[in-house]
Amino acid sequence: MRRFIFGLAFVAASCAMFPARAEVDKIIHVCDRQGGLCPEFRPRVTAPDGWVRDDAASLKYGASMFVPKGKSFGEAEAIIYAEGRYNEGRTKLVQWVAASDRDWATTSGKNAKIAKLPSVNPKVIVNRYDDPSLKDQPVEVIAHYADRDKDGNSYVVRLAVSGRNEAAVLAAVPLLEKMIAGATIP
Repeated sequence: MRRFIFGLAFVAASCAMFPARAEVDKIIHVCDRQGGLCPEFRPRVTAPDGWVRDDAASLKYGASMFVPKGKSFGEAEAIIYAEGRYNEGRTKLVQWVAASDRDWATTSGKNAKIAKLPSVNPKVIVNRYDDPSLKDQPVEVIAHYADRDKDGNSYVVRLAVSGRNEAAVLAAVPLLEKMIAGATIP
């Protein structure tokens, strides 16, 4: 009995010393995008209720692509995707997002704009991206947060709702918020 109690105490102490984290999985697969092997940094997120992971689209785009049950990637009005971006220099999240936003703004149409949105988690930066010049995804809401893999490498996770129109994207934003609230973000 003492061993059992000691074992439970050890597990409890270990959990306190090493808190749970969301964690990113590194996956290498054969692809056509780079003519051979492609890395994928897959955040551990679960599909929201009523949604499923589209494996074919996920493989094609190197991110976890979620669609409403009964829909395919090509026919869904809105999708949710999750991708990890390697953060080699361990840049602070605010700086990483600012640099990414600058890059997006310089390559987007002249009427493109970015708006900061409230977040359900203070460790998550949520922005809305509007680019009316894009037909397939003129509106996106992207939540950014810092994470790592089991080896301690640093990543920025982009958890996004994208769609063909504003109404479809805004209807899916509460699902994104539930995914953020349910994630263990370090």
